[in-house]
Amino acid sequence: MKKIILFVDDEQSILSAIKRLFRKSPYNILTAGNAKDALDVIRTVPISVLVSDYTMPGETGAELLAMAKSIRPEMSRIILSGNNDQEALLQSINLGSADRFLTKPWDDSELISEVDNAMAAWEEKRYTWPDKKLLNQTSFIQMVDELISEPETTNRAVIYFGVRDFENVQQLVGIEELRNFLYEISPTLNSVESSVTLAILDDNNFCGIIKLENEAASLKQKISDLIEPFLEASALDNQKISISLDVGYCVASPETASAIDLISNALTAYQHAKSSESGNYVDYQSWMSEKKNYDRIIESNLQHALKDIEFVLHYQPKINISNNTMHGAEALIRWNSKTLGMVSPFDFIHLAERSEAINDIGHWVMNEAIRQWVEWFGQSEVQPIVSVNVSPRQLKDFSFVKRVESVLQEHSIDPSRLELEITESLMVEDIKTTLKILNDIKALGVALSIDDFGTGYSSLSYLNQLPVDTLKIDRSFIFPMMESEEKRRLVKNLIRLGHDLGIDIVAEGVEDEQQLEVLKEYGCDVIQGYFYSPPVPSGDYARLIEKFPPQVADTQDFQQVGMLKSA
Repeated sequence: MKKIILFVDDEQSILSAIKRLFRKSPYNILTAGNAKDALDVIRTVPISVLVSDYTMPGETGAELLAMAKSIRPEMSRIILSGNNDQEALLQSINLGSADRFLTKPWDDSELISEVDNAMAAWEEKRYTWPDKKLLNQTSFIQMVDELISEPETTNRAVIYFGVRDFENVQQLVGIEELRNFLYEISPTLNSVESSVTLAILDDNNFCGIIKLENEAASLKQKISDLIEPFLEASALDNQKISISLDVGYCVASPETASAIDLISNALTAYQHAKSSESGNYVDYQSWMSEKKNYDRIIESNLQHALKDIEFVLHYQPKINISNNTMHGAEALIRWNSKTLGMVSPFDFIHLAERSEAINDIGHWVMNEAIRQWVEWFGQSEVQPIVSVNVSPRQLKDFSFVKRVESVLQEHSIDPSRLELEITESLMVEDIKTTLKILNDIKALGVALSIDDFGTGYSSLSYLNQLPVDTLKIDRSFIFPMMESEEKRRLVKNLIRLGHDLGIDIVAEGVEDEQQLEVLKEYGCDVIQGYFYSPPVPSGDYARLIEKFPPQVADTQDFQQVGMLKSA
């Protein structure tokens, strides 16, 4: 990183003398004749040390240093003045602007020594962790700006990486312990190649710039070498901890305008890696920024979508496989934006879940689905079940159970007519808290279903503890089922597992009669998929009710048919 000194004095002879004195120094020397010109330089050039006269036309040296400090707080600042009175000294101290106060005429060796010390102080301020020499954010940006301004710009790449599930690990060991742990295991400048410079941007996110020797293969190897220390299991607070990382990177191009652009692109790739949970190194692509911008537009429009009544519900039927009767339906939200047109749930649900918006949207879905259900089925003796998806964030809302209860009371519906679908991944986040919430919901008489069953990795061990009524086998198991006996056997075992636990099974994504016949042979209870119908607007669903009317043969068949299931 360049070491640049800016000398400011309104006497040209003084500046000429200083330039001669530092002619053979390792520093780049810049000069300015007044505070205004000096500030213009400081805003555009990463000055390391500022040395200013005190008495100048306009702002004093102390005032200049104070303004310069607000622009570049890491910069070392010295007053060099012929004014040796107390006023100059006191103003410099009171403004908190000067690190040192020197007087003219100066001793050459003393001035050089003071500048060297100021440069060393600046060097230390560049790092957040002096022992490890991890650059801070400001210094890292300056370094990247300098490197990408060189002719070999395309030989540079920025890597951005962070600890996966940082909040969960933090809760396990504590924020201070985790921060120190990351600093301790992070590589020093001496332990990685000289072609890699590393910075830490906050508690858990690291950024580095890498010089490439040849093709991209060397980049992936360098990334692998850089993050290896983080991936090795280590002891922390008497616990064995294995850190996982999400990694994004971006190779500079001739069009790269600034360090901010390059780091931002690497951050975008990192966020993509984080959301995809792929575990791979993600290379930045231009479409990622386009999606990021589109997400911002969606988030902006999402803020008023509920108030402007832009949401509607579609319903996908669930059919009892044994007699083609209507088991119920899953209520699915659709967004017809006045500005954007139809917006896919895949594009806006995850954005709503990032904020409190999902709580209000989820409440609207539940309220509207129950209102529609009462309109269709009223107080008839037999009613199918309406299913509503519930986000993990909703379940973390302390008022969620009360919200469910209030909707049930408002519409005077039998609670067993409502089924809440929760994702399997929720089971592994906090099983103790999850169990309490689910039991509170179950106490209301509401049915519970685990959605996308089979895609998680830990809930099987908790399954017999959960007060659930239904397991939905994910479509990723149903779609390839006819490819091999092995894949069919897996589906068969999932159905058997649910039945052994006294839980009904719904198969999602059934698209053809061959799949239907196999699932019927395996004893699956309920079918949901395009074989019967895609999700349809409420008007079309009313016609499906006529095609697949809810029926009950006798009391012993109630649970199988999915009607009047006891709470």
